[in-house]
Amino acid sequence: MSHAALQIMNCRTAAMGGHINSCPDGHFHQIAYNSCRHRSCPQCAWLPREQWLSQWKQRLLVCPHHHCIFTLPHDFNIVWRYNKAEFSEVLFHAASETLQELLGDPKYLGGRVGLLCALHTWNQTLQEHIHLHVLVTAGGLGPARQRLRL
Repeated sequence: MSHAALQIMNCRTAAMGGHINSCPDGHFHQIAYNSCRHRSCPQCAWLPREQWLSQWKQRLLVCPHHHCIFTLPHDFNIVWRYNKAEFSEVLFHAASETLQELLGDPKYLGGRVGLLCALHTWNQTLQEHIHLHVLVTAGGLGPARQRLRL
């Protein structure tokens, strides 16, 4: 059985050890078993997960938006590796100009959108994977500064 499964099964049981909560005057005694504190445990991970979600909710855009990802072909990784500053600038510029030009066209939106970009250079397994995450507002300002919606 996996370590995580054992931790979760034994969470808040005698197998995890424990302590006694007592009133100083001796009126009350209660055995309290220790938590496993495993990140997958439904009992232990609830509060940290809620705190994490609350922090992220404060950072979310307060308007409807879309998440786009621009990925650099892996053939260019070697070029990026030795020219990071210049290549990153070109990647940010290409992504933002492409979105502004496309969504500035009246056929699609006909306005200026808001963009928020973040460069990631690794994937989840820590292999080189250069990509740009872009949050694009689901609307923008038209030529007469009127609000437009996608």
